[in-house]
Amino acid sequence: MNYILGSNKKGCFSVLTILTILILASGCAAKDENVIQTDEVQKELRIGLILWDEPVKVSQQFSGVENYLGSELGMEIRTIKSSDYYVIIDAMEAGELDMAFFGPFSSVIAAERAGSEIIIAGANDEGKLDTYNSYIIVNRNTRINSTDELAENSHNVTFSFVDPASTSGNLVPRGYLLSQDIDPETDFGSVIFSGGHDITIKSVISGNIVDAGAVASTAYGRYFEDDNSSENDILIIWESGPIPPNPIAVRGDMDPVLRENIKNAFLDMKTKSPETFESFMEVRDNHASYIEANNSDYAFIREMAQAMDYI
Repeated sequence: MNYILGSNKKGCFSVLTILTILILASGCAAKDENVIQTDEVQKELRIGLILWDEPVKVSQQFSGVENYLGSELGMEIRTIKSSDYYVIIDAMEAGELDMAFFGPFSSVIAAERAGSEIIIAGANDEGKLDTYNSYIIVNRNTRINSTDELAENSHNVTFSFVDPASTSGNLVPRGYLLSQDIDPETDFGSVIFSGGHDITIKSVISGNIVDAGAVASTAYGRYFEDDNSSENDILIIWESGPIPPNPIAVRGDMDPVLRENIKNAFLDMKTKSPETFESFMEVRDNHASYIEANNSDYAFIREMAQAMDYI
C-alpha cells in the first residue's frame, strides 16, 4: 500500500522533506495435549488496553473480549487499562504485560523499548490491513478555513493533540505541521494534550478551550454517529493519507505455543463469538476481521518517529 501525504481541502501538498514523504502523508487451550508441559505453566494472561476514547464504553465492551480469551486459552485474564498511552508502554517494558492493544505509534515505541512484537491487526473487507486517517479540525467560529490560514493565525490558536504517543492525535499531524514550517510548541499560542480523541473533539466544538486539534477519523466518525447536531460546528481542514490499524502485540519472549494460541483466538473470534467481535468493533474501528500482522507492517511509522527524534 502506498502511504501518501494528505491534502487540505484546497489542493495537494508537494513533497518537501523526508517528513513530508513519510506523512500519511482456534487456537488450542493452553492445556491442549499438543502443548509441551513444563513445571511452570502460565495461568494468567496480563493484557494492556489503551483507552483511546470513550473510556467507559471501551472498558464495558472489552469485558466480552476478556471472557472470550479466558475461555479459548484456558487462562485467567487480568487487564491494565489507561488513557495514558505511556502507562501501557511502560508496563510492557517492565515485564508486567504479556500482550497489549496498541496504536501504531505506541506499538513502535513498545517494540523499541520492550521488544514487543505485533501479531494481529484489523482487516478491511478485502482481507488486507485496514486503514484510517488523521484529521486536523477547527471550530468554525475561528474563521480558519485551511491550513494556510491556520499558519497565518497560529499565534492566536490553542491547539489540542491527544497524547504524546498517539499516531493520529500527535505523530502524523505534528509531522505534517512541521513539514509546513509550523512548529506547534513555538508557533501556536498554546498546545495541550487532551488525553482522548473524544475530549479533543468536544473541546473544539465548545470553542472555549481550544481552537483546533488533531484526531483520528475513526474517533470522529464514532463521535457523530449517534448525534451529529454539533458536527456543523467543526471544519476538517486537513486529512492525512492512510494509517495502518491499531495492532495487538505480545512480549518478544512469549512462549511460542501461547503466542500461536492468542493469534488463533483473534483470527477465529468473528466466527466463534460474533457477538463479542461485533461489540468490540463498535469501539475498535469497525474492522471486517482480524488478520496476521508484524512489526514490518508499521515500518514507515517507525521511520517517521525516527525522523522526528521520538525513538
